[in-house]
Amino acid sequence: MTRIETACYGLLASSFILAGMLLLQVSSMPNTAEASMVISRSNFTLLTAKTRDGEESLFVINNASDRLLIYTLDLSRNRIELSGTANLAEVFSRGGSGGDDDGGRRRR
Repeated sequence: MTRIETACYGLLASSFILAGMLLLQVSSMPNTAEASMVISRSNFTLLTAKTRDGEESLFVINNASDRLLIYTLDLSRNRIELSGTANLAEVFSRGGSGGDDDGGRRRR
């Protein structure tokens, strides 16, 4: 057996080991939605989600004005900061109008 064949067999064996480890990891992950993390009252919907490693953000949807506000926790300053906003009517372009910068035509 040549060195190249030995290397190929080694790579093949390691790929099977890595695939097995990946399957074990994926099978241990929960596959259910966590609806307990959502609070919906009157015109507001609140949701927390992990946005980065070790960081969670608060997503606030104002159903009356179709605005999404995203807040992150800044532990170094001990406060919550607004990190982003979006107009959901423009994002989802209801009826293909409103807020499009291409004259109301749908993008493909």
